[in-house]
Amino acid sequence: MDLILKNACLFGDSIAKGIVFDDLSGRYTTLKNNFASLSADSLGVVLSNKAKFGCTIKKGQEVISRILDSITPQTSFDYALLEFGGNDCDFNWKEISLHPSDNHLPKTTLLEFTNTYEQIINDLKIHNITPIIMTLPPLVADSYYKWISKDLTNKENIILWLQGDVESIYYWHERYNSAVWEVVSKTGCRVIDIRKVFLEQKNYRRFLCTDGIHLNQEGHSLVHKVIIRSVEELVAGIS
Repeated sequence: MDLILKNACLFGDSIAKGIVFDDLSGRYTTLKNNFASLSADSLGVVLSNKAKFGCTIKKGQEVISRILDSITPQTSFDYALLEFGGNDCDFNWKEISLHPSDNHLPKTTLLEFTNTYEQIINDLKIHNITPIIMTLPPLVADSYYKWISKDLTNKENIILWLQGDVESIYYWHERYNSAVWEVVSKTGCRVIDIRKVFLEQKNYRRFLCTDGIHLNQEGHSLVHKVIIRSVEELVAGIS
């Protein structure tokens, strides 16, 4: 398998970085055995993790552009694993709680998200780097609502803005996952479908942290298994 994945870079947000919420300390920490490090060890891949906490697709594009602009034969890589969308679909919940009647936009609109993703993929291909896109793991809507509203005085206004349906947070997040598939369809990129495997579990929420959006250690182990299986299928298809 190391002949297929010689070396790679991972670009994305805190999920790709391995950030988890530690209930004991009440803080976010970086999980040493996250899916990226576990997968790299299992596959014998030299993996550079460039993911960043809070990263949106636009910020990711800036990171990737800087790397591509300065790339040399010695610093080049064969594959780019891309994991974006979780921050892009997010809103300024404090503003919503203060002004629930106003029109509020996400950090990245759906059109901006797909257009930027396609630009990134084109730039990578120009440099003979193969992009591999990851779908989004599902969030837990009620847990995420409790998390984002826990310090807000007017938290009931978020429910008002959501028109009484907390689960609409999940459906909105799902639209960005659908946008990922749209990008895959347009560009012909390889994809690792994380979401499908989570939704196949009887209770996928056990794989996520208290905040309802970050993967816990068990969640990272599950993603690791998905990646290994995906690479094995890739190798079998090439053989």
